[in-house]
Amino acid sequence: MDKNKFDNTLRQQCMSIPELCSVQIAGIQKGMKDSIPLEVLEKCRRIIVTGCGDSYVAAKAAIPAFKKYVKRTGYEFIHERAIHVARYMKFDRQVSDTTLVIVVSCSGAPTRIQEVLQRANYYGCHTLAVTNNPEGRAAQEAEYSLIVNTPVFPNATPGLRNYYASLVGLYMLAAYFGKATGNGTECFVEEMEEAIRQYTSAYTDLLDEYDNQMFELANKWKNFKSFDLIGDDVQYCTAFFIAAKFAEVAGGITNVDDSEDWCHVPFFQKNPGKIGTIIVADRLANDRSRIRETVKQAVGIGRPVLLLANGTKEDFGITADIEVCTLPDTPKGYEFISVLMNYLPGSILAGYIATLLNEPFFRGKVGVWKDPGAPIFYSNIEVI
Repeated sequence: MDKNKFDNTLRQQCMSIPELCSVQIAGIQKGMKDSIPLEVLEKCRRIIVTGCGDSYVAAKAAIPAFKKYVKRTGYEFIHERAIHVARYMKFDRQVSDTTLVIVVSCSGAPTRIQEVLQRANYYGCHTLAVTNNPEGRAAQEAEYSLIVNTPVFPNATPGLRNYYASLVGLYMLAAYFGKATGNGTECFVEEMEEAIRQYTSAYTDLLDEYDNQMFELANKWKNFKSFDLIGDDVQYCTAFFIAAKFAEVAGGITNVDDSEDWCHVPFFQKNPGKIGTIIVADRLANDRSRIRETVKQAVGIGRPVLLLANGTKEDFGITADIEVCTLPDTPKGYEFISVLMNYLPGSILAGYIATLLNEPFFRGKVGVWKDPGAPIFYSNIEVI
């Protein structure tokens, strides 16, 4: 079967990321010049990062970077869903001047993002939008904006390149924050940029191999109706992102969980032989033994398993016959940026399954899916 007949925009975005890297870093460097001043960052002690959908997990993925560059006591770095920040999180006006609320949204359009910013502004917090749209609601509502300047790409939906841009922007912002707090100098930002370049470049010569592997697997998995994604700690971000792509492009029923909870609940789903199970892991992380047990349990009930990891089965002590996609290591000291790239094989897989089934992305936005943005962009705003 000629895989070229099943090319698709999601795959094209995946293959474009290595070329995007330097351009994207330059775009963020440009955006940083007009972003939040160092003197404002210097006095902030409570940093809340939020977003919706993919941007929420980008926020989660950014927290380890902030902790890396700001090691002083008295600092608090929090990631929460936008609805929590907008409706439930407590803000104290007495310390609001030392609180920074960062919203992540490429389009800057979701109503909930606008509501978060309005509420944070109302309570006197500093606000920053990380976005690609200087005219969007987020940039207009926020006190400051970091425009990531992602270049235009034909048919750039679903937004995989935007997710990469958000992560790069947040990582560079964290390094900039380290400079502001006196924990380092300009070299912090330069070192972060170099780590991003090195890690992104490591995929350049491997993407064709991943592309072939995922096309073969797509032919085996194309008739599955359900997909489970499993990841612990920061790897949960990649599991979430891949699950989102499966839902958006292939229309499958998806579930995201960690390796512990999966054994408590999704393990009991019926028809296990028809549930594609993707486990995202790091051979250097503390959950290796739990990953091994989870794989064993999944295979034991007949689940087809794909392991996305920077290692082999042997690195995890896995003896079962499973599919393994071996990924590059990150530069030493930057293990948390594995999520910057390790969603690419799973996203390629989702794109191929959709095209093999002739399934239109986002259900073609027809019928009951004609206006998918209605509950996202036109929701009621309440500043509480």
